[in-house]
Amino acid sequence: MTMTNASEIKPIVSTQDQNNNNDDPCADDASSSFSMVALDLDGTLLNSSHKLADEQAEYLRNLHKKGIKICIATGRAAPSTYEIVKKLALPTSLPVVCSNGARGFLLAYNNDETDDADVDNKKCQKELFYTPLSRNAVTNTIQLAKKFGYFVQYYIDDGIYANPRTSSHRQMIKEYEYLTDSHIVTVDDEFEQFLGTQQDDQLPSKLLVRCEKDEFPACSQSFFDLLCPTKTDNDNDNDDDDDARLAHIVKAFNNDIDWFLEILHPDVNKGRGLNNMCKELKISLDDVVAMGDGTNDIEFLQMSGLGIAMNNAHESLQKVANYTSEWTNDEHGVMKTLEDLRLKGKLAC
Repeated sequence: MTMTNASEIKPIVSTQDQNNNNDDPCADDASSSFSMVALDLDGTLLNSSHKLADEQAEYLRNLHKKGIKICIATGRAAPSTYEIVKKLALPTSLPVVCSNGARGFLLAYNNDETDDADVDNKKCQKELFYTPLSRNAVTNTIQLAKKFGYFVQYYIDDGIYANPRTSSHRQMIKEYEYLTDSHIVTVDDEFEQFLGTQQDDQLPSKLLVRCEKDEFPACSQSFFDLLCPTKTDNDNDNDDDDDARLAHIVKAFNNDIDWFLEILHPDVNKGRGLNNMCKELKISLDDVVAMGDGTNDIEFLQMSGLGIAMNNAHESLQKVANYTSEWTNDEHGVMKTLEDLRLKGKLAC
């Protein structure tokens, strides 16, 4: 594929531009040239069917050939990123930040034609960082969920485990598996196979609390009261409150699989995950373009050199982003926005 034609590219819409009548969204820093692009998945790189378009995959391969490093940063667990990395088919390992910043690794596939049964042997993965929840946070979350009849998804290594209590919960699992290409192992206990030992490596990178949509306000408040007693919502963290918090909680609003809470270590968010990855890669955060759409992308965009919200992004993200793209995730917005930056000389290629 050739690069997108310049005539097909429209300027980025910038909140700052709208206020200052500035025709060039990058005019305030003409010297900036970015060497890495960090991309959220759902609502950003993936379309509304949670698929990676062939055009976007090929564009990113071409951009990588020109010297731009590509990084994925997602709230998804590791296994639901593997097929996407495989489709991107980059010739070198791709940096992945997953579980909203709790885990990071390098992933590559040998894309030679082999039998499908040999797929695991084709994957090469190098773990870089992992920040699990504390045992206290995990046990408190599980006990409260049991008290109110919610169910929990427990993420450890590449495994996802859940303890559904109703037929509705089991239906939610089926929908989650379909949308994320993941497999969930159901358990009948309170995750005793992990918590029955004192080994901290059996603690999860995150917990996901599921409930019915009409239960969400009460569910959300009860977990904030328990795990974040000084916080009333999932706005940006205040470091002065860190000692009082057992967790960082992300409210996820997803019409596809209802609403849920993600329970993370208090020091974990996608911005800090990106920071950890950049340290491993020896790349400055100032050299990174980050693109996202959700409330969990706030720190991610704020910590990058240039934070761009998708046109379909949550209003709260658009407020903190440097710019808002003119295009949505269903309009190949990543490809068009990056090509616009490249034509403006803002990418180091």
